[in-house]
Amino acid sequence: MSLHAIDDIGDAIDATKSFLLPFAARTWLKLAVIVFFIGGGGGFNGLQNAGNLGGQDQPSGGGFDQPLADGGAPTTVDGVLSAISPELLVVIGLAALLVLCFALLSNFMAFVFAESLIEREVHLRRYLRGNVGNGLRLFAFRLAVSLVSLLLAVGFLYAVFVTTFDGNLDNVTATALFSVLPVAVVFFLVIAVVQGLVTGFTNVFVVPMMLTSDRGLLGSWKRLLGSMRRHVKQYLAYLAFSVVLAIGVGIVGSVVSIVATLLVAIPFVLVGAVLWFALGQGTAALALIGIVVLLFVLALLLVTNLVQVPLQAFLRYYAMLVLGDVDEPLDPLPEVRSDIRVDEPDEGEPAASGGV
Repeated sequence: MSLHAIDDIGDAIDATKSFLLPFAARTWLKLAVIVFFIGGGGGFNGLQNAGNLGGQDQPSGGGFDQPLADGGAPTTVDGVLSAISPELLVVIGLAALLVLCFALLSNFMAFVFAESLIEREVHLRRYLRGNVGNGLRLFAFRLAVSLVSLLLAVGFLYAVFVTTFDGNLDNVTATALFSVLPVAVVFFLVIAVVQGLVTGFTNVFVVPMMLTSDRGLLGSWKRLLGSMRRHVKQYLAYLAFSVVLAIGVGIVGSVVSIVATLLVAIPFVLVGAVLWFALGQGTAALALIGIVVLLFVLALLLVTNLVQVPLQAFLRYYAMLVLGDVDEPLDPLPEVRSDIRVDEPDEGEPAASGGV
C-alpha cells in the first residue's frame, strides 16, 4: 500500500501553482493579509519572561542553596498577588483583550484561507460573512484547548511550589529547581505536543471538513478520529512528512525573507541617509526618518507575508490532498484533484498509448 503522504507532495506543488499562477497582484495581496492573521502574526509565549524572576539585589557570594527571592520581596502566593498594582492589571487586561481580538480574527481567516484554496478564488468579505459561525466555534474550541493546557500548567507549577518549596519563595533555590527540572521538561513537552497535534489537525483537516460538509467542529473531529483509527499508518506518515516539509518550508521562507529584507532595506536606508545629512541632522530629520522607518516596517511586513503565501498554500493543499486520498468521502478538493491529475490514469487502468 502506497503512502499518500509521499505521493501527494508533487500534487500539492501543482495545486499551488495552479492557484497562484499566473501572478495576480490583487489576489496575492489579499492572501498576504490572510496569511498575516493565520501564520504571520507571531505567537504569544507567556513564559518568555520567566528568566526575569530573579531580583537584581540578590545576596552576593551565594551558592546554589541561596534563596532566589529578594529579601524585601513577597515570599508567598498571597503576597505576590497583593503586590500587583491596579495599573498593571489594566495593562494586562488591555493586552489580553488585544490578543483575544487578534485570535478571534485569525479563526475567521482560517476558514477564509481554506475556502480560498478550495474554490481557487479569494473573496475576503464574502468568505468572512459566510463563516462567522464557524469562526466563533473554532475560536471557542481553540480557547478551550488553550485553557485546559494553561490550567494543567498552572496546576503543575502550583503543586511543585507547594510540595517541593512548601509554598514559600525563600525555599526556591537553584538546587531545588534543578531537582524538578527533568519532570517539568517532560510535563510541558507532553502538553505542547498534544496541544500542537490537536490544533494542527484542526487547522488542516477539520476546518476544510467543516466547509465542505454539514458537520460542525465536534462532528468533524469525530469523523476524523474514525478515519484516523481506520488508517493509522497513513496519518502517521502524514504527520512525519508534514513535520519535515514544515521545517523545509520554514528554512526556505527564512532565507527568502532575509534576502527580501535586504533588498527592501536598500532604498529606505538611502532615503534615510539623504534626509539625515540634507536636513542637518536635526529634529526635522529625526521626524522624517521616523516616518521612513515606519514605512520600512510596513513594507517589510508586506513582503514577508507575500513570501509566505505560496509556502502556506502548499502546506494546506498537501494536507487536504492527503485527507482526500486517505478517506475519499472527506475529500475537500475534488475539483482541484481532477484538474491536477487530469492526465493520470485511474487505478488499474492502463495508460493511454502514444499511437495516432
